[in-house]
Amino acid sequence: MAINNRSRTPLLAVILCLALTPSAGAQQQKVMVYDASKYILVDARLLRCAIGYSTFSINDVDTLQDRLAQGLNMRTEARIVSGLVKRTEGLVIADALFLDLTMGLMRSAPIFYYDNPEPRFSYAMQFGYSFLAGYSNEHIGALGGKSFNWSGATVGGTDLPGAKLLTATGPWMARFEFRPAFSNEFRIMLTAWDNFNPDQIDQGLRVDIPFLPENRFFLTYQYGHRSGDVSAASFDNYRYAPVTFTQHLFGLRVGSIY
Repeated sequence: MAINNRSRTPLLAVILCLALTPSAGAQQQKVMVYDASKYILVDARLLRCAIGYSTFSINDVDTLQDRLAQGLNMRTEARIVSGLVKRTEGLVIADALFLDLTMGLMRSAPIFYYDNPEPRFSYAMQFGYSFLAGYSNEHIGALGGKSFNWSGATVGGTDLPGAKLLTATGPWMARFEFRPAFSNEFRIMLTAWDNFNPDQIDQGLRVDIPFLPENRFFLTYQYGHRSGDVSAASFDNYRYAPVTFTQHLFGLRVGSIY
């Protein structure tokens, strides 16, 4: 069927108009407005962090060799009460809602079940809340308090604790500070803890040595010692044995001391 020139001209005009007319979606520009009251804002000054290298072991495992591991340690602390008090002299408070996690690999020779070796993945974890209060002046400080801890660890196929998901302890804590120079928070700190329970030990110490006078950076060493029952790497989930857990940590801490 032939199309004459008169019918072709309106058709081309319609096609041209449709091609040049922007779509309704392109004409409407969406403007996103965020209401800050609907979000949780976290001030970085309320946090303390640490990262480092750690070795840890589950020792005296019945007739098995000690289970040794190494890995990367990361610790995060949130200041709760001390973030509100904001005092650096006189009566001071240093509290923390914390998570301490080490993830790595077993260094011990694996135990085999027929031709299947135990896994090498290992971790050590502790979380809880600690509260310290005491006196601080221009040169020294002394604080005491308590921590409520929940912890667990796995080295290869050996799990601590064995029959429970986590071990709960409540050690007492003490911290001593000495400021050799520079800013008020340029302080050497020694923190120790012990729950004074020979049946379920939770004890250790941490040394923080400051550097960079105008910043809150610390070289840190931590030693931890705990006890409990494990499910040993014997491929028998109901074989529990009393053991001790030991951890050494070397790293870098950053954040307010109170």
